Amino acid sequence: MLSTAGPRVSRGDINGMDLTIFISVALRIVSGSIFVQSQNREFKLMNQPAFEVDKISEDQTSLFFDADSDQDMDLYVGSGSSEFSGISSALVDRIYFNDGRRNFIKSENGLPLTARENTSTVKAADYDQDGDLDLFVGIRSESFAYGLPMNGYILNNDGTGKFKDVTASVAAGLTKVGMVTDASWIDIDGDRDIDLIIVGEYMPIKVFVNEKNQFVDKTESAGLNFTNGWWNRIEPADLDNDGDIDFVIANHGLNSRFRASLEKPISMYVSDFDKNGTMEQIICAYNGEKSYPLVLRHDLVAQIPSLKKKYLKYENFSDQTITDIFTKEELKDASRLDAFELGTGILLNDGKGKFKFTRLPMAAQFSVMQAISVNDFDNDGFADILLGGNSIWSKT
Repeated sequence: MLSTAGPRVSRGDINGMDLTIFISVALRIVSGSIFVQSQNREFKLMNQPAFEVDKISEDQTSLFFDADSDQDMDLYVGSGSSEFSGISSALVDRIYFNDGRRNFIKSENGLPLTARENTSTVKAADYDQDGDLDLFVGIRSESFAYGLPMNGYILNNDGTGKFKDVTASVAAGLTKVGMVTDASWIDIDGDRDIDLIIVGEYMPIKVFVNEKNQFVDKTESAGLNFTNGWWNRIEPADLDNDGDIDFVIANHGLNSRFRASLEKPISMYVSDFDKNGTMEQIICAYNGEKSYPLVLRHDLVAQIPSLKKKYLKYENFSDQTITDIFTKEELKDASRLDAFELGTGILLNDGKGKFKFTRLPMAAQFSVMQAISVNDFDNDGFADILLGGNSIWSKT
């Protein structure tokens, strides 16, 4: 449920004292909060009036980074949720500048993005090596039109915290790239510039290599063309101690009714099937050698009443495939999205631009994974993985 995606937590040092700072991004009608860690390791809530003004937004992601190059941490907050229409100001992202005294002031003209979209992730890096931090902003979905491919954006920083959308000129492949959920700026190929890797729902793991500040889609040559999953998070780390960057990727898991493979994918058909101005989404999965819609007859008929006469009884609907329910003409305008992999796992880098995906042990597959931390927790010289997740709203 896109209406239950939050809250998220970010951390950073906003006071220059190496104390950990948290922001719990808001649920609707509840403002985001910053907690400052004191010397005795307790956390104290800081009053931030600027956050109260924007509490109508349901914040999906946030990032502490130095936007204006003044050596303190500013804050980007990305908004989303399926509860707001595409004209709602509650979907507009914001930047709050740190005044140097730990007070955050909302910027009125720092961002070029005025589109009302469901932001899922924001990541900062100096991709053009000009000394300031630029941004990648990923979009998960369009309000009331889940399933349509959305954009990723490259926002170039002028050094003062004013950002320009340069996606069309430096990363045209990010236009309608998919339903983005997370991303990572990292030097994938070891050439000392910053590349970009993106994950999302019904998307392959997408690799964009930085070639003289132009981002080129290298997904196919990286061996990731058929890695479509329901990916939630991605975290870089050198997992095999060979000096290059690997990744941990969180997925739906293997403990549900859903099963997917390259030969038998989960498919979602998206279209305005009943021509009433709203999109319908029909998910199909294999049972034996045939793929059947997972939607129940009464749910489908409630959404598309014109099918009621065709399926007066449940028994008439029980063995119907998507091509039985809809004509070729009706399916012609539908978008089909496939998922081939539902397991949470790791991507191992061969150091030459190719990756191999391997599932993590079954303990990592029991539920939907939503958070990743990689560290040498036991001090043995090897990277360990901490995963967090679950989703009580899943129809499993």
